[in-house]
Amino acid sequence: MEKFKKIDTHEDLLKYLTIALEHEWAVSIEYLYHAYSMPKGKFFYEDPIMKQRNDARGQWIQIGIDEMYHALQLGVVIRQMGGIPSFRSDEVIRYPRIVDNLDRDRQTEDLVTDLYQSAEFKEFAYPKVQNMVLNISYDEVRHSKQFSAMIRTMVDGGNADALIFEPKPENDAREDVRLIHEISRLENDLMHRYLKFVLLFSEHQDLSQRLFKNSINHMRFWDKLSGILVKMGDVVRIENAVRDDKGVERSRAPMPTEYAGRNRISALESLIPAEEELVARYEKIIGLTPDGEIKDQLKIQLAMTREHVFTQDWLLKNARKIKGLE
Repeated sequence: MEKFKKIDTHEDLLKYLTIALEHEWAVSIEYLYHAYSMPKGKFFYEDPIMKQRNDARGQWIQIGIDEMYHALQLGVVIRQMGGIPSFRSDEVIRYPRIVDNLDRDRQTEDLVTDLYQSAEFKEFAYPKVQNMVLNISYDEVRHSKQFSAMIRTMVDGGNADALIFEPKPENDAREDVRLIHEISRLENDLMHRYLKFVLLFSEHQDLSQRLFKNSINHMRFWDKLSGILVKMGDVVRIENAVRDDKGVERSRAPMPTEYAGRNRISALESLIPAEEELVARYEKIIGLTPDGEIKDQLKIQLAMTREHVFTQDWLLKNARKIKGLE
């Protein structure tokens, strides 16, 4: 993450907020990759803020969601200032040991806390933005304390060497597992594509809120698919990751940085075929899946995706009726 402290001009502020946004994009997805790679309901810790015993995986996911909200806050302000939000991200890394992922994320929280708290704003300039980044910084302070507590609990409990899930070698030949991975990639892609358009059209609450609803749905589906992969003896993949001889995965392109659609019409036009592609993949995997819990969940996600297609189709038709709408 690039260091940037002194903020005197409009251009300085846009650069600073862009650095923060690109960081928040990366960690929002990295934390989810880390959480989805570990067991549910197995590792608990005493939360120093909430003063209760929490599932580490569940809180990790919540922290990832917090970072996504930070990205939205930053992107909306960039848009209000006349800038274009960046969808580049920092490098995403996943280690074989759970505790190493926790430690990386703790260090990340400390770095970004420094980014937010050490910024030197010109006196009386951008007071609302200063207030926003300070507010975000104390979310990061909380996250760091929570990650530290998780690490201590795992080490003290003899679980320092506990490993993330690894895919079974025989899964390479399974069409159903391959399809779930493809659908997971599409869900992740659409989650971030919708978020991009939420930011681009944030001046109009009707469209942005409708798109935000769909983004949240795709995140929920990605979450469910990660659990299905675990039941199949696999683990969610990091896009474009390279694994070294120690099993460490690194990706400099964990999600797309560019999407089609610069105005309302072209954005809506791009979303419909993406949703339709997802419908086709769900229909195919459901045909290969035996009756039971997994099939029932896939059917729910297919039904909601069909609803997205219907909604997007009418959003586009309605937008085309209005002359001068951009």
